[in-house]
Amino acid sequence: MKMKKWGKAILFLLPVLFLVAAVNWYVDSYAMLRITYDQIGEQMAVHGRNVEGLEESDFNDRNLFLSCMKQQEGPRELIVAGSSRVMNFDHTMFGTDSFYNAGLSEATVYDLLAVTGVLAVEDKLPKTMVIGVDAFLFNKSHDNERWKDLYPYVNYMTVILNGKFDEGNLHPQKNTGKDMGKWLSLDYFRYNVTLLPERKRFQVSYTDAWESEKYLKHYDGSIAYQRELREGDTQTVEELTRQSMEEHVVYRLTDYEEIDYKHWEHFRGVITWLQEQGVEVILYLPPYSPMMYNYIESEENFRIALEVERQVQELAKEQNIALYGSYDPAGCGLEMTDLYDIYHVKTDKMMDTFYLVILPE
Repeated sequence: MKMKKWGKAILFLLPVLFLVAAVNWYVDSYAMLRITYDQIGEQMAVHGRNVEGLEESDFNDRNLFLSCMKQQEGPRELIVAGSSRVMNFDHTMFGTDSFYNAGLSEATVYDLLAVTGVLAVEDKLPKTMVIGVDAFLFNKSHDNERWKDLYPYVNYMTVILNGKFDEGNLHPQKNTGKDMGKWLSLDYFRYNVTLLPERKRFQVSYTDAWESEKYLKHYDGSIAYQRELREGDTQTVEELTRQSMEEHVVYRLTDYEEIDYKHWEHFRGVITWLQEQGVEVILYLPPYSPMMYNYIESEENFRIALEVERQVQELAKEQNIALYGSYDPAGCGLEMTDLYDIYHVKTDKMMDTFYLVILPE
C-alpha cells in the first residue's frame, strides 16, 4: 500500500518538476542554465564577437564584465571605467586593440571599487586607466545596490584600502557559469513564469557587425546604441530636456547637499592605490548638454556639480593626474545635435569631449 502511495506521489510530482525545469531552462532570466555569462564572455574575450540581445534580455552588466575579465588573455593597456556616459568610448578612438571599456550602468563609487577589485584579483590591471567622474558619484542620496552583484570584489578593495588585508580576503570569487540549483528552484520558476506572457527570455546572438538594429555590446566592452536612438531627432532631445528642467530633475543630482566624505575617500583611495601599483590614472569629466548645463548653473540646488568639478581639478593637481574634459559643454563645442538623449553624447563626438584640461608634471 505504501509503495502504491509513493508511486502515485512520484507520478504526480514528475510532471510538476518537469514543468519547473522546462520553464527555468527556457526563460533562464538570469543566464544560469541554457546560456551563461561565461559563454557570452568567451565569445567576446576569446573569439572577438559582438553581442546582440543583451538589453532585451535585461542582462547584468556587472556579471558580464567579471566573466570577460576572467577569460581575457592578459591585462589590457587601457581600461575605461565609469557610468553609461563613457560606454561608447571604443578601442578605435584610442588607437589600440589592447583596450576594454568597463563602463557600468547606474555606476556608483562602489562600482569603481568593484571594477578595480576584479582587475586586481584577475591580474588584469592595465597600464592606463581612464576613470569617468560623474558629478553624482559623490551623492549618497542616489546610491543603488547594483554594485552588490560584485560584492566580494568591493569587499576585497575596501579591506585593502583600509589596510586590513589578510589571508581570508585573498581570493574573492563569484560564479558566472551554470548554477545547477536553478533547474528546480521554485523562486527562479516564479520569476521566470511571469515573463512568459511577455515572451521574454534570455536570448543573445553574436555578430561581427559594429552596429545593428538593436543595442550591441562590442567585444572590447564598448557599446553601440540601437538604431532608434542613433537616428533620434534633436527636437525630441530638447523636449525631454525641457521636461526634466520643468520637473526640477537633473539625473542623480537631487537631494545632493554635500560631497559625501566617505565616497570621496573611496574615490581618492582607489586612485592612490592604482598609482602605487604603477597604473597611470586619467580622470575624465563627461559634459552635460548646453541646455542642461545652463540649468545647473542657474539652480542653486544643482550647483554642487560645479563644486565637484573644482574638487576633481584640485585632486588631479595634488595627485599629479591628467584631467580630460569638463561638465561645461563649451570646452568641446558640444551642441544639442550631438546627443542621443538628455545625457549621452553621440559616439562620433565622444573624442571631442576628451580634451586635456590639466597636464601632469
